Amino acid sequence: MTETQYSEKQILAGIYECWCDAMGTERPFDAETRIDLYMKEEHLRAPVDPFDIIFRLEKLFDIKISLKELYEELGFPETPNLKVLKNEIAPQLTFGVLARFIQKRAVNTVSFEPVMVINKECRSAGVFYGIEQISNQLVSAKCQVTPSTNIIDAFRGYQLNSFWSQLSWRSGVRLPQLSRHWGFLTNWGCMIAFWGLLITFPMVFLTGNFYILLGAVLYVISTWFVNSLYTHRSDPLPPELQTFRDLAVWIADHGGDAEWIPANVASNHS
Repeated sequence: MTETQYSEKQILAGIYECWCDAMGTERPFDAETRIDLYMKEEHLRAPVDPFDIIFRLEKLFDIKISLKELYEELGFPETPNLKVLKNEIAPQLTFGVLARFIQKRAVNTVSFEPVMVINKECRSAGVFYGIEQISNQLVSAKCQVTPSTNIIDAFRGYQLNSFWSQLSWRSGVRLPQLSRHWGFLTNWGCMIAFWGLLITFPMVFLTGNFYILLGAVLYVISTWFVNSLYTHRSDPLPPELQTFRDLAVWIADHGGDAEWIPANVASNHS
């Protein structure tokens, strides 16, 4: 297993994945975007828990993030007070700084570099080997992964989501979004279940009728079951990406495209 260093672009893509997963946002940033200003704007939409983000980053890159070490790299060996954090550290702490901090500590065991095939460098073959490494090390496939294997036969449901996410940020190529056409119905069902439970508890308290609570719990379980079943059985893959060969060639062809994260917000956060 060859160990290499992540590129800054890969790490920024991984940070973006964590942020989208934690906050449900798709607002882009780049290396020069200040984290504090970005978080401030996100907080206007939903509460931001920085420790949740740190936990997700630690899990994603398999490292331990020490804020003390981060502050030391910014030139503050002593634990800063709130005033120093706000006036001196925050203006320096960009996503690029965080990415380079992670880059020094994280080890990359998945490579998408071109390989030699019949004395010729082949980018798509290198991508396929990277896909194999992800399926062997990170997200277990249900069958052997070969170029002609259908992706949906190897990964389904939440496993497919995880594989797609890992492949997207590790390859540095933003993959087409997985689209489940009726997913909005299950999302609405989950939302109704959540609000239903909130309403049910005071109703049970006032009426003493526990059948109301039982009905609400059964509805929640049914919604969860239907959502899980639909996620597992549906095929959200784009029509042009059905086999791992399709996927490897697509990534190889799009590897030199625009940045993974649209870089159109730096001026708004500087």
